[in-house]
Amino acid sequence: MDSVQPPTGPNAPDPSVQYYRPAPAPKPRAEPHASSDVDLALWQPLRTVDVVLATPERVAANVDGELALGRLAAVFLLSGLLFAVPYSCVLGVDSWWRVTTLYLGSTLICLPSLYVFTSYMGTRVTLAQIVVLALMIPASAALFTLGFAPILEFLRLTMSDASKEIGWTSISKVLLGIALAAGIIQLWRCFLGSRQKTNPALLALVLIVWHGVFLYVFTRMFRVLEL
Repeated sequence: MDSVQPPTGPNAPDPSVQYYRPAPAPKPRAEPHASSDVDLALWQPLRTVDVVLATPERVAANVDGELALGRLAAVFLLSGLLFAVPYSCVLGVDSWWRVTTLYLGSTLICLPSLYVFTSYMGTRVTLAQIVVLALMIPASAALFTLGFAPILEFLRLTMSDASKEIGWTSISKVLLGIALAAGIIQLWRCFLGSRQKTNPALLALVLIVWHGVFLYVFTRMFRVLEL
């Protein structure tokens, strides 16, 4: 049987077309949070969780476009102030302020240095953008401690530090460390989601150096507060 030959001539289809594959469409750009949506997060806790934890790529879009940064900073600040209180109260009612001071206080102490570093290195990042990025650490960490608070309370009621097993206060230190790591990771998720950074490699280097300063201050604060 004769084999079927492809059509030839000026009207024959180009055989290379069958091997052509269109380039994948670029990932759609995340929409920034509207000012009205951020305002809702100021008084709706579930909305706060969404803004702080669930949508770092949208926060990155706000940072890129410098949109609603004041409102976002207010949401992150309130999150860092309020959501760490339940965990602090588990440690002791008179210690209600300690975990808030640990995360938010350490960040605010180191915030001016981050702005100075970025300005000196010429990254052209505004103060509002720096504030929003930095406040992601205490805001995210505080929400994690809110989730850990019932667990720690259960451990406090069922465990004794005098026993040979690991005490609940030791576990508390681990949980606080996990919350801190979550806050730092959230900052980097937002940073990596940004697409309009000037000198991104330089800004990343500045953030890495600043993390060293921040962690040193955080460790000192942890010891001073006797957590």
